[in-house]
Amino acid sequence: MQNNIKRVYGLHERIKDLDKTLEHVYPIAVLDGDIFYIFDSKANRYEFVMEHPTPFPLPEGIMAAFPLDFYDNKIAAIICAKELENPDNDVFVYHEFIHCYQWNSCEPRIKQELTIAEQQADNPMWEIDHPFPYEDDIFVSLTTELKNAKQLEPFTKYHKKLKEYLNETDFEYMVWQEWKEGYARYVENLIREKLAMKKNINDLSAPFGRVHFYEIGSRYIELLIKSDSTLNTDLEKLFYTMSGES
Repeated sequence: MQNNIKRVYGLHERIKDLDKTLEHVYPIAVLDGDIFYIFDSKANRYEFVMEHPTPFPLPEGIMAAFPLDFYDNKIAAIICAKELENPDNDVFVYHEFIHCYQWNSCEPRIKQELTIAEQQADNPMWEIDHPFPYEDDIFVSLTTELKNAKQLEPFTKYHKKLKEYLNETDFEYMVWQEWKEGYARYVENLIREKLAMKKNINDLSAPFGRVHFYEIGSRYIELLIKSDSTLNTDLEKLFYTMSGES
């Protein structure tokens, strides 16, 4: 386990200049059975800090990021020990580090402004299980039109039309997923390109699901940043630009 963590840290030097979100590493909670093994960066390396029982059951193969209430509420990348054995999965650890950056920089502040987050305050899984109307004919038609879009205008029009068509919480959910997971995928693919790895992409074809928001968000964000480079260093501004509020 320690050697795998060392390998993850070693990758940082190669990719840290690709994006602001990669400037720092974050704690890693390695899940083995029902125990977290916590590693944190100290003196230019990861050190084993502690082990702790998981606070609730977690699915096998999990890769996630959330604050650890038993470790000063620090945001951490969560990864199964078995997944960490594969060096190709190191890029996914950095995907989760991007979520760590989002959390530390502006995610809680943005969430406070979302109606869907307020309504789902008692459901910590709303980001996963919100019943978005993926099969709605209008949504399917508009999303399919993005399949081969390469310019910013089609994405801007797409969001304007869906903001008018969807109810408030569904539109918020869509943009939230595009922003949160889309940005992480955008940077993940910068890493993959640097490492000569296959990019992580989804074809924009029905049937649609949550991961298609990751793809739309990644493409939209790349085009927005090309149009306005300040969005690359101000993720809060980026969110509200994607929402049509900026």
